[in-house]
Amino acid sequence: MIRRLEQYLKRRVFSFLRFLISSAQPTDLATRSFRSIIVIRQHNQLGDMLCVVPLLRGLRERYPEAHIALLTSPVNHEVMLNSPYVDRLINYDKREFLGGVSIKFVAFVKFVRKLRAEKFELAVVPSTVSVSATSDLLAYLSGAKYRIGAGEIDGEGNPSGVFFNCPVTLDWRESEHRHQALRNLDNAQVLHLNVADLSSQIELTEEESRGARAFVIDLRLQVGSFVVYHVGAGKPANRWPAERFAQLANRLSSDSKAGTLFTHGPMDDEPVRIVKSTLTVPYSVVDGKSIRQVAAILSLARLVVSNDTGIMHVAAAVGTPVLSLFGPTDPEQWAPIGAKHRYIVGKGGDIQSIQVEEVLTAAREMLR
Repeated sequence: MIRRLEQYLKRRVFSFLRFLISSAQPTDLATRSFRSIIVIRQHNQLGDMLCVVPLLRGLRERYPEAHIALLTSPVNHEVMLNSPYVDRLINYDKREFLGGVSIKFVAFVKFVRKLRAEKFELAVVPSTVSVSATSDLLAYLSGAKYRIGAGEIDGEGNPSGVFFNCPVTLDWRESEHRHQALRNLDNAQVLHLNVADLSSQIELTEEESRGARAFVIDLRLQVGSFVVYHVGAGKPANRWPAERFAQLANRLSSDSKAGTLFTHGPMDDEPVRIVKSTLTVPYSVVDGKSIRQVAAILSLARLVVSNDTGIMHVAAAVGTPVLSLFGPTDPEQWAPIGAKHRYIVGKGGDIQSIQVEEVLTAAREMLR
């Protein structure tokens, strides 16, 4: 009952806003040239962010002289550093606006003033999984003359689409397996972007690569000849049993002579503990590293075997072949794009149904 009331009030508020800020919708965006563009993606998920890279690539190719800014969360800020498709990263940290009402308001107003000072001509808010009223509002507050975003997704109207004067109708009901990279591009369909390369990308510096190489050598691993395993995942349903990861590493290391390296994320204590107690081959663990340091280490691996989680996307973004394990999530939407990558999905969406032999066979083929 309370939720229904909240939804009703939300619809009424956005209906009122639609009346206040309604404006004519331009119809010739594809023929316009833009000098200053902002893309707003302030969610925390790494995979969601890296799936936006093809959209950024398309904007750079379409508008090579434009100044392109990306508004992102602190979590995703790191992976987008040095991107060749972005001129400026704008860090949107929600924590800066939490606290007392006055502090929150003053800090937010200062942020918006800085945003408007950039004088953006075009704002793009890609939405695929769900819409974000915050992102949609930020597009409006940016002061951009043209604002592109979801007006409707799969037949359901976006209440905060009121903030766009170039709303896009997105309908994937007859193409439910359409990859997230393509869905992000669908958000900018009115710009007629033509993108051939749908891969994600993390741009490493020479210093980061040297540091990773030194780290790997210190572990007595051979660059390009070790396998990385990521046993964690934020969602329990996305976690293949840790003991099976250990069994896989034991057998793969024995028959391929590949080194064994495990990554240890902030929430991976228990699966890593299980792995350590089950392994019978020499191994090392990457722990306490920044996401960029981990990315640099992954770039030196021969193969990464990972659950469906952020590290899967990071490994693919640095060009390392990835064997990803999927449960309830649709791999056709989320698995890394490219012939070098493979995925295995559990029967009925149950990752527990994936057997060690199945993963071992695929990994051996990828190591040949």
